[in-house]
Amino acid sequence: MLVVLISAAGITLEKNRLNLDRRISRQQYRLDVLRDRQARLRLRTERLGAPSRTIDALEKGALEVRRADRRSQSEHLPLLLWR
Repeated sequence: MLVVLISAAGITLEKNRLNLDRRISRQQYRLDVLRDRQARLRLRTERLGAPSRTIDALEKGALEVRRADRRSQSEHLPLLLWR
């Protein structure tokens, strides 16, 4: 009887260990996917113009600096003035 109980406990522990191993594998896979996505997004950000390149271009005079137009308060909130 004791042998059967020890055997059942061993089987239960082994199942729990295998479940934990599966969960760890899934988490590792998700982590790899997220790292890959992060790397792709960083590359895309670099291609779209990282701030360091923009600043370098401004300092070299390759980019034109323009001021934003100041609009009157009424142009910003047209729905509030509606009658």
